[in-house]
Amino acid sequence: MQNQQQAFLIEEIWLLTFGGAFQHTGIYKPKTKETDRTHFRNMLRGYVENTILSQYKTSIMEDTIHLENIQALSRFTENFSHVLKAPINIGVSQKLLNLALKYYWCLGIIPEPPHCPVDRIIQQRLYKQPLVNWTQLTCSDTYMQIIQDIRRKAKADKQSIAQWELTNFDRR
Repeated sequence: MQNQQQAFLIEEIWLLTFGGAFQHTGIYKPKTKETDRTHFRNMLRGYVENTILSQYKTSIMEDTIHLENIQALSRFTENFSHVLKAPINIGVSQKLLNLALKYYWCLGIIPEPPHCPVDRIIQQRLYKQPLVNWTQLTCSDTYMQIIQDIRRKAKADKQSIAQWELTNFDRR
């Protein structure tokens, strides 16, 4: 059972998660009511917490299963065509799930996640050229190539992917 402090922190985490995942994306249809946006975010959070998160609480997640969860998250948003311009793509889905997992890991709720949030800053830390626009990323293979690049860099630094990203994270 969550205590009041943990419940507060989880609420804050979701504000940060949605802010980080949806920034610069323009996912909502014009003139969408704030109540509809809130309902969408609540449903999305519920889906992650009730369907996906439990898989990460007991074991280290394999890349293939993690990628399937990212894709499932994207498919889940197909149910919100009245709110969204289009279902959220792989880039936005990975950012949302990976951010949530990072925060839950940092709170000690889950073991270390298999990946990290992929965005412009992390790609710049990799010295990756050309940069992939994560908000437009629709290809799972491209996402996994970036993860492999991060994995190589992290291994060279004697760190896991999640540890490497935490070390190299820089809020602008």
